[in-house]
Amino acid sequence: MENPFIYSNIVTGPCFCNRKKEQEDLMEFIRSSQNVLLYSHRRTGKSSLIKQVLLNLKQHSPEIRGLHIDLYGTTSEQELITRVFQQLNVLETNTDKFLKLLKNSIDKFSFQISIDSGTNAPTITPTFKPADEKLVLKNLMDLIKKFSDKRKLVIAFDEFQEVAKYTNADSFEKQLRSFVQQHSNVCYIFSGSQQHLLTSMFQSQNRAFYQQAASYPLKKINTEDYIPWMKKLFGSGNLSVTEPNLRKIVEQFENHPMYIQLFCFFLWQELRHNLWSKDTINKIERSMINQKHLEYQTLWDNLSINQKKTLKLVLINDGQNLFSAKALNIVNIKTASIVTRCLKTLSEKEILVKNGKYIIQDILLQKWISLNI
Repeated sequence: MENPFIYSNIVTGPCFCNRKKEQEDLMEFIRSSQNVLLYSHRRTGKSSLIKQVLLNLKQHSPEIRGLHIDLYGTTSEQELITRVFQQLNVLETNTDKFLKLLKNSIDKFSFQISIDSGTNAPTITPTFKPADEKLVLKNLMDLIKKFSDKRKLVIAFDEFQEVAKYTNADSFEKQLRSFVQQHSNVCYIFSGSQQHLLTSMFQSQNRAFYQQAASYPLKKINTEDYIPWMKKLFGSGNLSVTEPNLRKIVEQFENHPMYIQLFCFFLWQELRHNLWSKDTINKIERSMINQKHLEYQTLWDNLSINQKKTLKLVLINDGQNLFSAKALNIVNIKTASIVTRCLKTLSEKEILVKNGKYIIQDILLQKWISLNI
């Protein structure tokens, strides 16, 4: 049997762990056509949650259509617009109706139609010319409005903070918001992981999307939800792990979905060939850290001396009381202002996050620093 634990791709179906409350909450937003801002630290399962909700819709509420638009890596408004256009065939599965709607709706700009080899559905790619951008965006949003006149829609913009990095971000946000406000039968899910950018976009009064979506932070999965899920997947391969050991795994990786999936992936392989021993958990953890050594070493080498000292400070003090003379003296930092600057930079680099206290976002990086520095 194939290993059921998946850590490098989006996870849905039996491999997806619980999140029943979050799925129900998102479904309520969708049914009410209320926009929502879904955010959390990186690799905590936002995309998988969105995909699972869209899968549920397809299976149980086919009258509602959904799009998942991954904006990661986009660098311009044109790329965002193109990615949405290329997904529109999901909203109308009848090819003839889809092409007729395009012909009657798209005005004064050209586009190419190709056939997706996987789905055999037509895919649209707009052809941009100078000064066409606003026109193409208007046509796109008008098309979405026409689709939503027939049925309720949900459109998920994943990694939405990328928009804030576009050259003309402020202008584009205003244009996009002006259309979003008109779509009364569409739920927009704005998802992302760079909280400082998302906070600025949705909570700053001078930004276009100020208070345009309900805030929904994605929290850690409860240990009590992990245990039956882990038991079931290990059991599917006739492998058994005691509940105390399952709890220790979850605790050791602080309920982090991606790292628990990764650990269980390696544990599955280990138990296919060897019996459980008292060193099994530490053995697999060390292997995981060793695999990331070069990546972490490069990251560490590219930090300034004071940034390295600040990370040590965070580790030693558990992210709290970082500005006392005693704490600064331990890591040989001269002034609290240096720590303030480094905390800001490390947060912008997404190495640190603040959640009541400062924590190193990547759990394995934290373990690597503890072992190597």
